Amino acid sequence: MQKKLMAALIVVAMLATTGCKNIFRAYRIDIVQGQAITQEQVDQLRPGMTPAQVRYILGSPLVTDTLSPTRWDYAYRFLPGTYAREAGLDKVPHRRVSVFFADGVMARVDVDGQLPAKPVSLPGSKDSAVRTTESEPAAQLQQLP
Repeated sequence: MQKKLMAALIVVAMLATTGCKNIFRAYRIDIVQGQAITQEQVDQLRPGMTPAQVRYILGSPLVTDTLSPTRWDYAYRFLPGTYAREAGLDKVPHRRVSVFFADGVMARVDVDGQLPAKPVSLPGSKDSAVRTTESEPAAQLQQLP
């Protein structure tokens, strides 16, 4: 009797969870830290450029050291979440691009890690609170009292 009850409970539990994906794994978000700098952007940099020109090409630096204002660091790291793993995206180890200035112009660039040739697009969120189309926010604002 007890074996039949246990077998029935197992069958019911299996049927109840057949539609669940990743039942034994928690949902994880994508962790994107820093700025994704491409090799194409680094190739545009030339010695003698002003800080404004460098900022135009690479964007604002992630780190500007107050003790060494002649160095800008652009770091990037990516840890894939649930949907990125499903899309086949791998973890991106720490990458760093350092730009050094001397006499108010760029002197050199150091690259630590392999930079991608072009920007890599990440999978979109499947969370309905995050996922919106361009027309949805305006429609949602019109519905507010």
